[in-house]
Amino acid sequence: MDGGVQRGAMTAPSTGTSYWRSWVDFWFAAADPSTMGFIRIVTGLLVVYTHLCYSYDLHSFFGKDGWYDLRTADRERHESPTRFPSLWKWEWNDRAQSAVVPEEPHRRKAVLDWMRALPRDKTELRKKLRLLDHGGAMTTRGEGNGYGDTTIHAGAAYLFNLGPDPKVRAGTLAALVDKSQRDNKEQFPQSLDLILDSERKSLATDLEGLASTLPGTMTTGIDERRYIANYLFEIDTDQRYNLLKFLWNLPDLPANEAAREEQIEYLGYWNYEKRYADRVGTSTFSLWFHITDPTEMAFAHAFVLVVMVMFTLGLFTRVTSVLTWFAAASYLHRNQQILFGQDTMMNILLIYLMVANSGATFSLDRLIDRYRAARASLRRSGSIDAVAQRYLEAAPLSPSCGFAQRMLQVHFCFIYLASGLSKLKGVGWWNHNAYWDTLANPEFTMIHYGWYQEMVRMMATSRPVYAAMAAGGVYFTLFTEIALPFLVWTRRRPYILMFGFALHLGIGVFMGLLVFSLFMMTMLVSFLPGAMIRAQFSGPRPVQRTVFRFNSRSGPQSRAAAIIAAADLTGAVDCVDVSGTDATVIQPVKWSAPGRPDAIGNEAAAAAFRSVGALMPLWPLTFVPGLGGKLKVLLAGT
Repeated sequence: MDGGVQRGAMTAPSTGTSYWRSWVDFWFAAADPSTMGFIRIVTGLLVVYTHLCYSYDLHSFFGKDGWYDLRTADRERHESPTRFPSLWKWEWNDRAQSAVVPEEPHRRKAVLDWMRALPRDKTELRKKLRLLDHGGAMTTRGEGNGYGDTTIHAGAAYLFNLGPDPKVRAGTLAALVDKSQRDNKEQFPQSLDLILDSERKSLATDLEGLASTLPGTMTTGIDERRYIANYLFEIDTDQRYNLLKFLWNLPDLPANEAAREEQIEYLGYWNYEKRYADRVGTSTFSLWFHITDPTEMAFAHAFVLVVMVMFTLGLFTRVTSVLTWFAAASYLHRNQQILFGQDTMMNILLIYLMVANSGATFSLDRLIDRYRAARASLRRSGSIDAVAQRYLEAAPLSPSCGFAQRMLQVHFCFIYLASGLSKLKGVGWWNHNAYWDTLANPEFTMIHYGWYQEMVRMMATSRPVYAAMAAGGVYFTLFTEIALPFLVWTRRRPYILMFGFALHLGIGVFMGLLVFSLFMMTMLVSFLPGAMIRAQFSGPRPVQRTVFRFNSRSGPQSRAAAIIAAADLTGAVDCVDVSGTDATVIQPVKWSAPGRPDAIGNEAAAAAFRSVGALMPLWPLTFVPGLGGKLKVLLAGT
């Protein structure tokens, strides 16, 4: 297993070891950085790919006049209301105090215009809205006084039937008060017709007051009146009380007209009263809040891509990891409409890679450190001593990598457990339809490919095959997601990890969520020991070794030897100092490879570029006129 990280997770505390020490070692033991280094490379490639795709529609996604324009984004981050949940109450409603308006835009506009046209005078306003106030009983929240809820609902529902003409309304309401004035066609809701005679006149007055606030004439505003009447009928008693509080507290003086309009407009935009928000706005930052010019956006985006490539290669990783996370968050903060499951997993990985020293291995930073160690050893002793050799063979254990890797493992377990348990709340997972719904979903799957259609049809035409596939897929998914957080800490880790990789391979193939699946597989890699990952890249040390002879009294030759020692990732080259054999003349460097004639000077440099691991990607550059000569001189030590 992976040193201290795996030891703390896989075994019980030994005799004489305190549980506290085991707990501390579980989280903070130093670990082989190879695991986090490999995760950095894979994550970096996926991050670069994701943000490279934004290049084609950069302005549509993040521009000033994009799909989610800057004005809307600015308003959200400056004005959006937030209510914090109650610490003590289970039954908590974040809208319990605020007035609400209809969700449909056309209905909401009608209600807001009605609010704007209401009388400014408080006394007159209360008189007009007395019906909604239960005949005045709701002002003090009294019980058993005024109109009942049934009467209020019936009255609100009857508002539209009263019509906009005051004379017609007067005749209709007179018939409500005095039944003798009714003709055979006069119809009233039963709840209104059954109220006490002593209340009829008051109810008619309140109905007239509320009806007079509705907009329109006999030929205009018909829909608006209906929308408002339906709104007043549909809201419950608490919502009606919240509406009255909002209307009564609106500023009424002419000098405060702007403040009044601001409160109504805020309610109309957010469907929430600003005064009840625990926090207004969000603490988010994005480059694209401030960079809006198309040319500047192109340069900034190109710079971000360069930083992300540097992070992937492991160059200045401690800095580029922070910049990469910051840049990725900037894209998501600017336009959360692009936020998807893969973006969440990407952000999680970037946070832990930022915490860990993820550039400690499999990186350009590691090559630079190897060069410095080799150069220091050559200065000390003229050769690669034992201390430097151990450093070159493997990167030191890293406490930050151990902590970040453990946090990533535990975080992944919570993600899986929450995902698996939440599926148990869905009926589709109990009747096995969830698997079929996934396979046949045209939004994600490859249903437009003929071979895939034939596979799905074949499955659907055979009841036994369908039942077996549907049940098997459901049980496999549930078992993997619920069991992995527990079995992954036991000796069954290899098997449950294979289940996890297979699950996300299926998600990637059959649902088309390729990048999401790759991010999830990358998180699964955190459970693999670093030694195993490092072994896949280093390979066995060769039996017959190549010898690079140099003179430590020559600064350029010592530098060339340090470069070769740093770039020799498999330990296939021995750097031998020949300064003691000839004290007067400094000979050119010599490259002696098994089965090949010795190469001297520039030929030795060319042979090194062809053979040494980290130098091989630069070998084609040696054929570039001008540049190739300078590269050979660097390793020839001349």
